[in-house]
Formats: sequence, structure tokens, C-alpha cells
Amino acid sequence: WKIDDVIAKRSYQDAKSRFQEAAQEHEGITPNYETLAEAGPDHDKHFTVGVFIGKKEVARGEGQSKQEAEQSAAHAGLLARGW
Repeated sequence: WKIDDVIAKRSYQDAKSRFQEAAQEHEGITPNYETLAEAGPDHDKHFTVGVFIGKKEVARGEGQSKQEAEQSAAHAGLLARGW
């Protein structure tokens, strides 16, 4: 059943929420996000954000807003950690 798969994988949650829960469960620490780069004119910005557990960078993400880049970084972090 598709709904069982969605619930099991928590696909209904956004990547940042899933990464935060997994980091707290596995590492006992809340991740933080840091803007590493910002490029382009105001109307067409491009952000690179890193997600960190403590001082260790887990993954990076990119997007046209900081929020989009954070979601991308969280998704990459989930993949990198196998969560």
C-alpha cells in the first residue's frame, strides 16, 4: 500500500524536519544551517547552504532562496547519512 510506504518513510514531512528528527535520534544534537555562498543580483539570487551537526558539515544544498537551499541541504544530508 502506498500510504503505508508514505507513513513508514515519513514522506509527508519536509526534508528539514526529517533531518532534524534523525539527527536528534542518531546523534543527540540539533543540526544547524549556514549560508556558505550567495551569488547573483537581488532579483535572481542563488544560495549555497551547508547543514552541520556540531562543527561537522554533513551536506550542502543550493536554491533560489535560503529556505530552498536549506531543504536541498537537508535532503542531501539524509542521503549522505543513509537516514
